[in-house]
Amino acid sequence: MHHPGDAGDSLITIDCFDDFSEVEEKIKQNREMVFVVKPPAAPLAGELRMLDDLKNSGSKIERP
Repeated sequence: MHHPGDAGDSLITIDCFDDFSEVEEKIKQNREMVFVVKPPAAPLAGELRMLDDLKNSGSKIERP
């Protein structure tokens, strides 16, 4: 997670999650921040769709 306008290398926190519902909750609680999300090696289609839905609803999500 980093502040909007800051470069990607200015991360302020790195969190690991056991499932995507935790990721979704963290993003919704911190909408003003930019999230760099690295999905697992074999994510489920629904998990990727959830990230796309959050991004389309205004959340700031980047993938490395």
